Order: sequence, then structure tokens, then C-alpha cells
Amino acid sequence: MTTRNLLLVLFSLIIFNACSKDGDDEGNPGGTPGNTNEYKPGKKLLIDDLALYTSNGIIRDQPIIRDFMTRNFPEDISRFNIGQTTVGDHNISTNIIFLDNNKVKLNDIEMEIVSKNDKEMILSPLDSAAMPGSDPLGHCKLLHNQVPQYNPYSICQSAGGNCKKYRKAYPVIIEGGNYFLPLLKYALVSNCNIFTYTSKPLPNYFNKNIPNGMLKSKDSLLVQVSRLPLTK
Repeated sequence: MTTRNLLLVLFSLIIFNACSKDGDDEGNPGGTPGNTNEYKPGKKLLIDDLALYTSNGIIRDQPIIRDFMTRNFPEDISRFNIGQTTVGDHNISTNIIFLDNNKVKLNDIEMEIVSKNDKEMILSPLDSAAMPGSDPLGHCKLLHNQVPQYNPYSICQSAGGNCKKYRKAYPVIIEGGNYFLPLLKYALVSNCNIFTYTSKPLPNYFNKNIPNGMLKSKDSLLVQVSRLPLTK
């Protein structure tokens, strides 16, 4: 075999090997097996409720809710699913990976399963967090922090009160052996306006104490409650 032909054979082998590797990796970046303990967001987000809470009552009228968003957060109206019960294009990427020794990763944060029954499990980060200090926004920020059921103040109170630190808690719903993330999205108008959005929200329930005396005369709180199915 001539030197020229030998070079052509070697070049062909190199191209063949490169194409073979590319083909093996399709649908599996990195060429490593998928994690069978990972649960990813399902295709549809289930909207359970969308309501505007004020000191005068609870409003679910869609035109009023849309007007509230138009006046206060015009660029974020599409973040709330007004008039919808399911959403296909939800753009949520929150995931859970089950590890050994009663541990999980929620959004790449290692956590411990602190309790579990046939209806829910509670996840908690391994490290404690400092209790919030005083804030120049005062009542507005305090109210905003207490919209989720599991918040620094409720967790501290359940632990006996007078806390310097607390362990965050995140619930996961269990229904028929399937996992669902309870998710909140909320916009607050008080002595300040607060609305934040993330594509990787952490799960929590709505604090049902909010409409029971926690709102002042100038407070308006829009809350969307939803569930995200998790699939392997």
C-alpha cells in the first residue's frame, strides 16, 4: 500500500470515529447515561387559583385582575395566566434528583427529606439561614416575605420563636405515587411595589393567614397558585 493510500485510510478512520461518537451522544449530551432518579417538569402547569387579595375581600374577576396588573406591572401581565386552568408553555425548569441517605437535590441545592407521608414530603437545605433583619420597606417587605406558608417567621414560630437562624422548608405534593410542586407567583402593591420572577421557582403553599387580618387598607396582593407535575 502506498504512503498516499495509507494516509487516506487513516483519514477515513478518523472521520468515521468522529461521526460514530457524535451519533452515540445524540439526545444524551456528554455521552453519559441519564439519571434515573431525576424528576423533571411535566408538559402542563395546572393553575388552581388566581385571586387579588385586599383588606376588603378577595377578587377573582378577570377584568379587575388584568386592570390591576396593567396599572401596576404592565410589562409583567403575561407572567400571570389569567383565565387559564392549564399552561403548556410554562418555561419552568425546577427539578428534583433523589440521592442516597434521605437526600435530594432541588434546583442543584442539596437538601434533606425531613418528613414524608402518603400526601407530601418536606425538603430542607442542610444549612440554616439567618432570620431577616429590619428592612427600609417595612410592612411591605414583611408582608411579601410571609406570602408563602413556609416562611422565616412561620418556621421560627413553629420552632418556639426567638430565632436567630431557621431552616428553610419546601413542600412536595404526593398524589397517587406521583410528585407535584406547589408553586406561587405573586405581585404586591403596598407602600412599595414588589414582583419578582424566576424560571426555577422553589415550591411552597399560599399562606392562608394572609387574608385573615394581615392586609392593611392600601395593600393589594395578586396570588397565582399552581401545581407542576414532575416526570422521569
